[in-house]
Amino acid sequence: MCGIVGIVHSDPARPVPPAVIRRMCDAIRHRGPDDEGLYVQGAVGLGMRRLSVIDLAGGRQPIFNEDRSKVIVFNGEIYNYRELRRVLIARGHAFATQGDTETILHLYEEYGPECVQRLRGMFAFAVWDSAARTLFLARDRFGIKPLYVAAAPWGIGFASELKALHAVGLTDRALDWDALDTYFQLGYIPAPATPFCDVRKLEPGHTAVWDHTGGLSTRQYWDLPRERAPAPRDLEAQVVEWLDESVQAHLVSDVPVAAFLSGGLDSSAVVASWALAADAPHAFTARYFGSGAASADETHLARRLAAQYGVKLTEVDIHPDVRDLLEPITHAFDEPHADESAVPTWLLSRAVGASYKVALTGIGGDELFAGYRRHIGLLVGEHYARLPRTVQRGVSALANLLREPRGASLTVDRLKRLLRPGNGSAPERFLGYLTRCPDSARRGLYAPELRHHLSGAGASVRFRELYQRHGAPAGLSAALYLDYKTFLADDVLALSDRMAMAHSLEIRVPLVDHELVERVFPLADHVKIGLWQNKRLLKRALRRRLPEQHLHAPKRGFVGPSAEWLRRELRGVIEDELAPARLERLGYFDPAVVRGLLDDHFSRRHNRAGILWALLCFSVWHRAYLESPTAPAYARRWEGAALRGTPSSSPA
Repeated sequence: MCGIVGIVHSDPARPVPPAVIRRMCDAIRHRGPDDEGLYVQGAVGLGMRRLSVIDLAGGRQPIFNEDRSKVIVFNGEIYNYRELRRVLIARGHAFATQGDTETILHLYEEYGPECVQRLRGMFAFAVWDSAARTLFLARDRFGIKPLYVAAAPWGIGFASELKALHAVGLTDRALDWDALDTYFQLGYIPAPATPFCDVRKLEPGHTAVWDHTGGLSTRQYWDLPRERAPAPRDLEAQVVEWLDESVQAHLVSDVPVAAFLSGGLDSSAVVASWALAADAPHAFTARYFGSGAASADETHLARRLAAQYGVKLTEVDIHPDVRDLLEPITHAFDEPHADESAVPTWLLSRAVGASYKVALTGIGGDELFAGYRRHIGLLVGEHYARLPRTVQRGVSALANLLREPRGASLTVDRLKRLLRPGNGSAPERFLGYLTRCPDSARRGLYAPELRHHLSGAGASVRFRELYQRHGAPAGLSAALYLDYKTFLADDVLALSDRMAMAHSLEIRVPLVDHELVERVFPLADHVKIGLWQNKRLLKRALRRRLPEQHLHAPKRGFVGPSAEWLRRELRGVIEDELAPARLERLGYFDPAVVRGLLDDHFSRRHNRAGILWALLCFSVWHRAYLESPTAPAYARRWEGAALRGTPSSSPA
């Protein structure tokens, strides 16, 4: 597990300054506190920071092939590397190390870009081929590991985190407002977009090839299955077997491994599977205090499961004073990101990272087994969307009159979103359930100068594009597919990676495993869910493993009570960040509209936590990335130094 960076110049005579690669590595030191490695040769510079998990003594990067014509930097874990290694040795490859990084490089020698098809795991890596003068980039199927890319006429730069590109001026920081409008709609920015116009994310399940003549070209190498598959005999037993196999695969490590245990169904399934197959793990759970704590707390479920399986359980206290966490969390994210579960994830990661380098979580179970309320909502919405638009508008207007009672804020808010008028298409209805701020209200949020330059359709276009690319799936499959391609990759997995790696902790996700997903995803909709019952298949499969209380507990999600935090503990903070004078100075938002959102939320007329949290996170991010000093633009800064022939001694 590492962080990787690199720069390749289009002009072979223009050297990459080693100091620049070191500065990029310094920006992501938290991803790999154990070691640093550089390869700087002429117009090529690669770097990495290492968190030693596999082959502790011999796995230093960058790693070369036998004749040193190819070199790799790699972030992630390959769970089937031992089997692949045996096959490659039988085919004549000579290995100098015992780890998974070198296995990928020899696999690339053998199969070229198709090597990714044989990898089971999470990964982002770069291979420089000095003979062909090409840079090959790859990202895992689900986007568990991140990879940012900045390509321009001068060449290409890449990094595990945006801050490494930002630190050396590889972005001019021009804001991509179509991407940011999508952020204010969803709370995150779907790939390939980023907040900056000149930086892209390599999409999950994609590879890219760069050379100095053709630039950058990308290709999709994997997607979720399109065809439905019949359920095998003894399906519930099969699901348990598939789950157990994936959990075991994800335990490959040369260092101790811990677990996150929220008390929910997914993390409980992972911990139970692990405990039944090996020594019971050490698990960590969050215990909330302060406003709204009771609605988010699942420690009683975590304790019960831990007692049943002899799991050592550490409870991490989540106190209401989250003000001091906003800036470090924002710095870790790199992008504006408005998922409030960042707070408990940050604190849990800090606690686990103090003693462990690796932890398993239950992330991905909701996408695989249909666990979100919106999955049933999409099916119900198919019928609602057939009503005349006048009826839909009337019903929606009545729903919007509901005030938010204490302790039921999410229920009322979800009802309002479900009853918003829709055009009947699956991606539009699904997007409506995810929207923090609908199009009309969001348009009014912006200052007039910005409003006239925005289409407001960025998220809609992206969702329709993905939906059509996969053959316009029907029913539940549409919702699950869109969740995998957007919410899971760019919200949940991005959050998990950044919050954990900020504390030098590797997070593994056995429910986000392509072999498991390829077996479960093609199953028919009615197998996965029942009438008003999410996760029916998983609950039936686990009924002999989990306490009855776990199977019937309401879904809470691994989130904090953000609506109450904004009304109480964070009220002063958000009023300062969104003060009229600051908003007028930035020039992006209408201060009167923002004030109305605050008043709505504080008075409980409407739960505005979604859009207010997004505005708060954006404001803190803007301070860090747009209002603080940064390096001069890379292309301009080093051009003159390269012509003088003294780049390697210049400070970055």
